[in-house]
Amino acid sequence: MMRARSLLVGPAVALACAVAPGGAAQRVTPSATTSPAPAATQGQGEAAREAAPAQQAAAPDDVAARLLAEVQAMDLAARWAWAVKVMPELVEHREGSVAAERWAEFQRLAAGRTTLWVRARGDRCFAVRGAWEGDGFLGRAREVAEIEGDVKTVRYEAVDITARGISSSGPHGDVFARDARGRWQTDGVFGLGSFAAIAERPVFEVTRKAAYYGEAAYTLTIECSETKAEEERCTDGSTRRCSRCAALWARPHAPGQTWAMARMSGTGASGGLVDCSVPCPPDLLTEQLPALNLAVQGRTFVAADAADAAVYLDAGACRGDRRLR
Repeated sequence: MMRARSLLVGPAVALACAVAPGGAAQRVTPSATTSPAPAATQGQGEAAREAAPAQQAAAPDDVAARLLAEVQAMDLAARWAWAVKVMPELVEHREGSVAAERWAEFQRLAAGRTTLWVRARGDRCFAVRGAWEGDGFLGRAREVAEIEGDVKTVRYEAVDITARGISSSGPHGDVFARDARGRWQTDGVFGLGSFAAIAERPVFEVTRKAAYYGEAAYTLTIECSETKAEEERCTDGSTRRCSRCAALWARPHAPGQTWAMARMSGTGASGGLVDCSVPCPPDLLTEQLPALNLAVQGRTFVAADAADAAVYLDAGACRGDRRLR
């Protein structure tokens, strides 16, 4: 795991010896700049000393800002590679839809067929009779014919099957009338504008006899999922509390869906006395959060936990499929 480090930069301090009046050795500490060393102060045989400036640790906000700037300077591929190195679990999140690739495979399997079967989760199979037009299969389902005297009415639902989903509309109908020789001739058509989505999410899996729908798109934010605090006793008799993030979580976000995770926290006590003039240990994970969120910003990931619907090559495969019960 790559960690942000605080680089302590202090002045270079050099000690030099000079000869004081009277032959005694005098120690001189130069300043951090290139200005001449201060003159020695005489008295009681000892040299006066100038204290070097104290080294200061970078503030947590400074560390986070510096890491964020470094990641901002990377191209998108390098940002993602860095994020995966810091959080290896990010490799489980897949970018880019596989719908078009899978659908091409299903089209090859279904080439030349004039009937496909459709099933939504918890529903029964139904046949769709039609033909391939471009990248989709257009057909009719649930056809019913009624005859009253010399008029026949055929009602049906129009079904559109593509890589992006399955939809139906209707009912539509064809009207036929008998001619003088008793043959049915088209006498008109009608249709209603009702529309229903059978599968609203794209294809994510294709087997030998079926294509399954249910691919979902989501985004991520990186959050702290576990915090730890430690109560410390200071050498001056006081106490202090040092807190830090102990674990990160890549939280998904998608319209109409909510992911929740229990946030954990723990508190402990140090076993001995500590010098509280020294800052608490750095909170490395919290310092990485801004840069990690930049790395996932603008990226869309896809997943499928369960199929919403499927289209099949034959009735037996459709009726026998337990995945959609």
